[in-house]
Amino acid sequence: MSGAMQSANPTGMPSGTVPGAAHGAAHGAAQARRLGFGGALRAEWCKVWSVTSTYVLLVLAIVFFAVNSLMMGWLLGFVESEGGGMPLGNEDLWSAVSSGATNVLLIVGILGVMVLTSEFSSSSIITSLTVNPRRTMFMNAKALVLAVVTFLASFVGVLLAWGCAAIMMGSSVSTGNAEMPAAMPWVMLLGIPLAMALGAVMSMGFGALCRSTVGGVLCVVVLFMIVPSMLQMVQLLGEKFTCVVSLNNCLPANALTYFAGVGANSFSNSASAQLSMGATHPFQPSWGWAGLIYLAWAVVVYAAGVIVMDRRDVK
Repeated sequence: MSGAMQSANPTGMPSGTVPGAAHGAAHGAAQARRLGFGGALRAEWCKVWSVTSTYVLLVLAIVFFAVNSLMMGWLLGFVESEGGGMPLGNEDLWSAVSSGATNVLLIVGILGVMVLTSEFSSSSIITSLTVNPRRTMFMNAKALVLAVVTFLASFVGVLLAWGCAAIMMGSSVSTGNAEMPAAMPWVMLLGIPLAMALGAVMSMGFGALCRSTVGGVLCVVVLFMIVPSMLQMVQLLGEKFTCVVSLNNCLPANALTYFAGVGANSFSNSASAQLSMGATHPFQPSWGWAGLIYLAWAVVVYAAGVIVMDRRDVK
């Protein structure tokens, strides 16, 4: 009789169980079940600003937009003043604004990888998934916060880039809006920041696939820089490799370049077309198709990361 009394208490809990600890565990489990998407967003917003690398990389993205625009604006103004280039219009000014887009894509790509892999390297991912065990919600909340932060920083960078280009090219612009597509300012002001946000989310997908900062960053560098450079050299071998040029034009960095060009007859677009086309006629997407190709890359890579994240053990 006494043994039976010792093995259980009036609450039905085995003896030796601490009621407070059991209550805390039950409360934590209930909290995890009640955590909605809004709570997940607030948690990810706090986490993204708790890491120093976020500030460093976002500042670098803004600076690269401004510096690249400053250099391109000076170059175009210098060429025009020497009489060695076509007359400059507002389409050239806006093209200078987007001249740093591919460089910034690499920076926000590194940010996208680190936003996720930093949790794996510090083992805080276990705590995050204990609080929010719904991994798809966890990934979507983190991706949305990352996209918003990247968009806002890129928007600031584009505005600074426009100011720098206007300062360097203001007196050299002579043809006004004659050759500028009507959508060009909107694509620069909203489309480029949106493309940077998609690039960061795409890179977060690489981070989920690799679960390593080094591996994820390597994937970003290879896809965004090394592969396009290698394929660009192959196109010098002649018309037999037209398919290679077509493939190269569909890679994320080149698709971003065509999207940012908006089909304008600008100095930088003409130079890019000569390099990529030559005497052959490979597939060269219009700016609208280039934007869709870029979006498809982001969706596929991120979706693959979510699937792997949902099925793999985090340890």
